[in-house]
Amino acid sequence: MDPLNAGSWESLGETEFVIDQLDEAVVDFKKALELSTDNWNGRIFLSEIYIMQGRPQNALPEIARLQDQNAPRLYLYALAYHALGREKESDDALRELLAKAIDTYLIAVIYAFRNQSDEAFEWLDRAYAKHNDGLIQTKIDPLLKSLHNDPRFATF
Repeated sequence: MDPLNAGSWESLGETEFVIDQLDEAVVDFKKALELSTDNWNGRIFLSEIYIMQGRPQNALPEIARLQDQNAPRLYLYALAYHALGREKESDDALRELLAKAIDTYLIAVIYAFRNQSDEAFEWLDRAYAKHNDGLIQTKIDPLLKSLHNDPRFATF
């Protein structure tokens, strides 16, 4: 109804993200950022999409713009650097996130993306114990797809 509402474009992008319409989501997140440059949530999703599309180098500038968002920034650097094969930098970002134990759900997602299922489930259990609000995304988060065939996922 309001084509100048950045939040509406972001919501559309989020929907497209979870139903695997990544190209459409990129367009809509960019539109949201064009309308509101301080829309940090759109930058997070855009970075995740670039990583999922095999373009992690495109995610790095978006991640760098998340200066005031420490946990998401570290989370995204851990994903992007892993996707780029820069394991030391990925491990450094994860280690910093672990040291701060800022967001247990994001830590679980990193491990799932790295195909480290045992660690992913350990951190999902921690997220559950802490009532982490990220858990609402568990069934639809594309970055957790590597866990879907594990019997622990259905139990979780």
